Amino acid sequence: MQPSTHKTEYTANTTQTVEKQLSVLFLSDAIASRNGVGSYYADLADHLTDHIGHAELLSPGAHPEDYAHTLTLPLPGDSTQQLYLPRVGCAWQKIKTMAPDVIVIPTPGPYGLLGFALAKYLKIPLCSGYHTQYEKLTDIFWPPAFSRSSRFYMKSLNRLFFRSSAVVVGNSMEMVEGAKADGAQNVEMIGTPVARQFLAGPFAAFSPSLSSVCYAGRLSPEKNIAEILKAARELTHIRFTIAGDGPLREEVAAVSETTPNLEYVGWVSRGAVKRVIDDSEMLLLPSRVEAFGTIALEAMARRRLVLVSENCGILNWPNLAAGVYTIKNDESLAGAIGRICQKSFSDRLEKAEIGRQAAASFNYETLRQWVSLLTAMAAADWQ
Repeated sequence: MQPSTHKTEYTANTTQTVEKQLSVLFLSDAIASRNGVGSYYADLADHLTDHIGHAELLSPGAHPEDYAHTLTLPLPGDSTQQLYLPRVGCAWQKIKTMAPDVIVIPTPGPYGLLGFALAKYLKIPLCSGYHTQYEKLTDIFWPPAFSRSSRFYMKSLNRLFFRSSAVVVGNSMEMVEGAKADGAQNVEMIGTPVARQFLAGPFAAFSPSLSSVCYAGRLSPEKNIAEILKAARELTHIRFTIAGDGPLREEVAAVSETTPNLEYVGWVSRGAVKRVIDDSEMLLLPSRVEAFGTIALEAMARRRLVLVSENCGILNWPNLAAGVYTIKNDESLAGAIGRICQKSFSDRLEKAEIGRQAAASFNYETLRQWVSLLTAMAAADWQ
């Protein structure tokens, strides 16, 4: 794995007690398990319950009870997403009950702002996550004038959060360098956890010929959905499945009606995403902007082939990069799929197994890093 940019090792004999009693609260604007960031912190909080005293996620959709006001704000440029306004009283009561040793804020929205304010007021060590390149997304979604003002707002929030945080975490070198540029003093490159259900067998078998591929995620311009639709039209002998929601939903649905080998199944639950992956032999992620690519890691954990663009942050991790195929700069998605189809059955099986083992090891190492980091912060050992 890639070495971190700040050492957070600690000795077991002095911190085991702290680790077992450690209480961590995550406040995230991302709907739990709905996108990459939402999945990251839902999975992380779940895994951490095996290693520390208490880990809890406070975000839209994380609990049966609603911590958000009924008032929501549409996300500019993407009406399929909303910003939720948290009830301050509920969050305050949660903090009083939990008495967290560390607060983690991975998003610069209302939940993140609330977490930042509470951490500052109560003098609780703060960890910020940097997982989304908002400045690049604004250029894709919004007109130039609004994009410039949005970038300024996002950068200002990042600077506020990062400079007040004991540590900032990112899951690619690009995010680490971006955090440093925005004022972070201590930056840690930490991987992405994998949900328990994706790690557990059994795993679906492969057919001798590569006959089915899938995409699961946001249906938005930065994901390069048009290239997937184009490939489906060209490779009529391969079954394409697309799952997800977003501003390009109607376009995807319309193309699926006239393309016999393309099935659009709409937005599906996390468990259904696993079934979509298992029912296909290769996952596609041809994104123009992709800080990491959680869905690619999940497909690797399911022992599926994975094909990503060279913009995908997962390639920053050598062990993971060895388990995926990459779309070359000078080839189309259809061309890349065709190239992989020419590989022998045994080669594809070996690639899938390398990916599965790499994903499982990556999950283990990610949890080890997080426990080390949080324990050091709670013990006031971070310097």
